[in-house]
Amino acid sequence: MDVYHGKNRICSTADMTVTHATVRHLTRKVEGHRHKLYMDNFFSSPDLFDDLTERKINCCGTVGLNKKGFTPTEQLT
Repeated sequence: MDVYHGKNRICSTADMTVTHATVRHLTRKVEGHRHKLYMDNFFSSPDLFDDLTERKINCCGTVGLNKKGFTPTEQLT
């Protein structure tokens, strides 16, 4: 658990968002154990999913239709 104290701009880099850095920080002790992580669309991103997969953490999350980094595979009507 990590108590939220407002945006921590130190964690973010040009290649990693604050939310991505937060998830990496919270999951550092379960890397390599194939735990399953479920998240909502606030945290979900293709870069984060790829990063967690490389660290042997399975993940699943909801996404919005216009979420940056995701391409819709079919058009909803």
